[in-house]
Amino acid sequence: MTTLKERLEAIDTYPFHMPGHKRNEELFKNPLFKQDFTEIKGTDDLHHPEEILKARMERAAEIYGTEKTYFLINGSTCGLLAAVSAHTAIGDTILMARNCHKSVYNAVFLRNLRPVYICPPVTYQGISGGIDPKDVEAALEKTGAKVFVMVSPTYEGIVSDVEAISKVCHRHNCLLIADEAHGAHFGFSDNFPKSALKSGADVVIQSLHKTLPSLTQTALLHICSNRADRYEIEKYLSIYQSSSPSYILLSAIDECIEYMTEERGKAAMECYYSLLMSFREENRGCIMGDNIKNWGGVYDTDPSKIVIWGGKEAAAALRAAELEPEMENLFYTLALTSIGDRTEGFKRLSKALSGLEPVNIRLKFMPVNAPKLRLTPYEAGLKKGEAVFLGESTGRIAQAAAYIYPPGIPIINFGEEITEQTIDLLNKYKEKGFAVRGITDKISCIQ
Repeated sequence: MTTLKERLEAIDTYPFHMPGHKRNEELFKNPLFKQDFTEIKGTDDLHHPEEILKARMERAAEIYGTEKTYFLINGSTCGLLAAVSAHTAIGDTILMARNCHKSVYNAVFLRNLRPVYICPPVTYQGISGGIDPKDVEAALEKTGAKVFVMVSPTYEGIVSDVEAISKVCHRHNCLLIADEAHGAHFGFSDNFPKSALKSGADVVIQSLHKTLPSLTQTALLHICSNRADRYEIEKYLSIYQSSSPSYILLSAIDECIEYMTEERGKAAMECYYSLLMSFREENRGCIMGDNIKNWGGVYDTDPSKIVIWGGKEAAAALRAAELEPEMENLFYTLALTSIGDRTEGFKRLSKALSGLEPVNIRLKFMPVNAPKLRLTPYEAGLKKGEAVFLGESTGRIAQAAAYIYPPGIPIINFGEEITEQTIDLLNKYKEKGFAVRGITDKISCIQ
């Protein structure tokens, strides 16, 4: 079967069409330009696939065992926007985990939805646990919501019991959308947790570029059951994806999936897991281990996420060794790994960690209350607000989304009541030198 890359490489016509570089490699001495096409005869059309792209997406669905798989070149963001938009009407109530990515909050804003939050328990170090199926049951009985959006795995690798949650959702005629952006590697090795694709979720969104060997912005949206509305999803994907999709990104998606199914990809996963386990055993004193399983609704953890105890101090130690982490927080630093990592990289990380003091942290999960929603995000956005100093905003309604990026989870969102706890947390981040997106020393809010 011809891959997209092979098809593109076979085209040798002179381009009197976009893009403007005309595949002229001499302009910038960059071979990628040779694969940068537009929708012409032979390359198909992502928004109306009938030939090579249709065949390659069908191939992906066959590999993943889904009813339908779509290539995304605007990242998981566009997949989450499309999935939520396709299954809600303007003004609907939506059930969502409070640790959802900001793209879900943007979908809530655009559709004028009324969010009802399920808050996962949180440790003293700020790590969210798993979603408890009992909390989902109680919320659905109370609200009758027809859509639930959750994140599994989390940024730190916490995996919820998606199978149990899906059963709860389906008993209540509720569609389950799983944001598995950080778990695209799950289905390719039994050494990692079970994917939401095989756990009963109706729509699953995965970012290939986060944990698999693909280019930034590449992702997949999977339809896993007939509860999902394929035609509405396609309608909204055509809205949220660029009308000029990158064939470099499309080719990267196709090549990544094929690689993972080949013997070399399987061998790479086995080698990677072995390296990962050796590294984790050697550095148990300063990274998060598996001691949180079965706590707070968690039923599994993803070992590829290396949570290093220590915020800016740990991040500074890594940078001193010329290693750049994925994220730093008040209490920990996150190093993401994948099959793209090499033995040398793990050795350098071990050496950097050897200079840190071992810590003995017991992760104790605490219940968290959902923030008080006084207006829907859309209603709050329509009102006239004013910029108020953060310390003077207690009791007001936020007209901004304030968050640390990454991971892009709002600490306070449009329409929520600002509390002293929220202000204290935002100030802690600011005092430690973190850039808080969405606010300055003031926050836009409504009386």
